[in-house]
Amino acid sequence: MRHTMDFIVALKNASLNDPVAHLGTDALQQLRNPPNEITPIEDPGTRFSIAAYLALENTSQVVYNHVCRAARNAFNGSLGADDILSFHNVKKFIASYTGIVSIEHDMCRNTCIAYTGPFAHLDTCPTCGTSHWKEERLQGTHGRSKIPVQTFTTIPIGPQLQALYRNKDSAIDMDYLRQRTEEVLQQIREMGGIPVVDDITMGWDYLGAVLDSDIKSHDIVVMVSLDGAQLYDSKESDCWIYIWIIVNLPPDKCYRKLHVCPGGFIPGPNKPKNVDSFLFPGIHHLAALQAEGLPIWNARTDSRYLSDIYLIFTTADGPGLIYWNGCRMYCGTISRRKTNGKHYYPALLKPCDRCPRGSDHPDIDVFKLPLGGCGEYAAHLQTIIAAPNQTQWDKRKTETGLTKPPLILALRPS
Repeated sequence: MRHTMDFIVALKNASLNDPVAHLGTDALQQLRNPPNEITPIEDPGTRFSIAAYLALENTSQVVYNHVCRAARNAFNGSLGADDILSFHNVKKFIASYTGIVSIEHDMCRNTCIAYTGPFAHLDTCPTCGTSHWKEERLQGTHGRSKIPVQTFTTIPIGPQLQALYRNKDSAIDMDYLRQRTEEVLQQIREMGGIPVVDDITMGWDYLGAVLDSDIKSHDIVVMVSLDGAQLYDSKESDCWIYIWIIVNLPPDKCYRKLHVCPGGFIPGPNKPKNVDSFLFPGIHHLAALQAEGLPIWNARTDSRYLSDIYLIFTTADGPGLIYWNGCRMYCGTISRRKTNGKHYYPALLKPCDRCPRGSDHPDIDVFKLPLGGCGEYAAHLQTIIAAPNQTQWDKRKTETGLTKPPLILALRPS
């Protein structure tokens, strides 16, 4: 909990200039001053390289190199043939052209922690004791060359959002939320209600924020989702991924792969033990943008303005929710656990055969579910933070349903 509070304090004062941002000078300049025009790509070799790179996105680097080599041989002497880019250079060009970059941070080889926040200056993992650095290189250079043993990737959300507005078609799509919100509010004014609820714009979590002026016409509303991914049939989940969903886009587009924005990737081999340390760079970027505002050039309206980013939902499966909010479920329903199990689930029916103490309460009527709410959240949070030792923490987390303060406490409520 002390480490989590260190992360939260760092997020409270987040800036794009912080070392954790890992943004180069050019990337930072483009983020703060996005171009107000689209520069056409005239060179046929570069255009071919980009087209091949995108067409072969689900294949290997080797396939790209083979295709480009074949094109150079087949069209030798033709205009642009000598300008076909290598795999490394086409990636570099696309990053420069779009402004979308990936950033790398060091991590423990056993996926215990990421070396960010309070762990940034450690030479060994505080959990497993393994070295932060490649020991062969470190010892061979008498401690002068420190090469991280493993890294993980974060893709900042800001440049991805800016890129959506630099294309007229996607800028039109990004205006969907504003238009639909006006229609819904007009329906409420004229009819006193909403006849059909089929979109997030009808939900009170969203409409309430609009009516409170927390979400304004130029703002961008996002959701974030975290989950483990099993990459191989014969292994447990050995990779964790989080993604951003852009709520401004129409419902038939915002959930499609093309429009889902990658946030970060946590490689294995094991399940991360301190997920906050891996989420920190991406959430830090969001917090910094909330503090500064995100400059937008809108190709549809040919206008520039600052947009605020509103994080409306943090999502995951049941076990994954604990990484976002410190609790699996915060509602009035009393949960149950399996015999000798540690996890609690919102099971409504009492098991017929075995039922451990504390989970043996009567069946809960699905039509009479207790109302949820966050009225006691602050008091429960104080209770769990004040735990003086491990025994008290174990007891209090069962009583309150909380395990720790969440990183999102540092984000601006408005």
